[in-house]
Amino acid sequence: MNQIDLHCHTSASDGLLSPLQLYNRAKQQGIAMLAITDHDTVAAHYHLSSCLPADGPELITGIELSTTWMKRSIHIVGLNFPLQHPDLTALVRQQSEARKQRADYICERLAKALCKTRPGITPEVVMSGAMAQAKKAQQSTDNTFRQPDNMIRLGRPHFARWLKEEGIINEMQDAFDHFLNNKNLGRLHTFWMPMAKGIAWLRALGATVVLAHPGKYRLTRTKLIQLITEFQQAGGHAMEVASGNQNLEQMLEIADFCRRFHLMASRGSDFHSPSPWTELGKMPPLPEDLIPVWNHWSATPI
Repeated sequence: MNQIDLHCHTSASDGLLSPLQLYNRAKQQGIAMLAITDHDTVAAHYHLSSCLPADGPELITGIELSTTWMKRSIHIVGLNFPLQHPDLTALVRQQSEARKQRADYICERLAKALCKTRPGITPEVVMSGAMAQAKKAQQSTDNTFRQPDNMIRLGRPHFARWLKEEGIINEMQDAFDHFLNNKNLGRLHTFWMPMAKGIAWLRALGATVVLAHPGKYRLTRTKLIQLITEFQQAGGHAMEVASGNQNLEQMLEIADFCRRFHLMASRGSDFHSPSPWTELGKMPPLPEDLIPVWNHWSATPI
């Protein structure tokens, strides 16, 4: 079971490895089944469909969809859907436009926050810097994957890398602690569709719908139960029980909720880049009594 990782990211969104680099790294790590789940895009899957090595992990289609629930951003993962589904293009287009609007808003808020100490920083300067970080990530990979500028959609890590390069912060986490959190930016959740609508979109694709890293939202137990209840009622299938950077106590709590709500279980590292703290496949095994999502799949869509 440690050979399965169903949540990771490439330079098609906010990861630092190209799709092919990530796939080859998964192979080196002994991964047998891999789902690339970039934020609101399947560009990595389209790219790999033309250059996938003959041997290596079984590649599962995936996407991590940004949604909103009770004024919070909630991520849901869709797994094992056909890339040629007619509704997929419309979904990605809608999320892409929302992500563009959110990036414009972040630029305005960051420029306003920094203008007193950095008078030359405007929203245009922030956008240019973040775009440069996104392009740098793609240029520093293996030259097999490039997106035109009008296809690049920025995430908060791109802004964090720009802040660090400018010397405004010392560490990436400082960006999220002082600039890129909900308290400082406000209303980021308003750019996304409601969670129930996102679940409906993914179900229409034929995807298995997974609540991503439920322990990461810092909810009270009461709120977490409410989230899982509404996720299940909207048609969600599973929860990410084993996740990267999650302690055993958190995993066991999420496993208990899986049993209570009769949901399937998934596992994913949420890998973005090589580091001492995260690696593909580096999560505890699922408790044996839970039903893994991959048991639900009779065949992988093409």
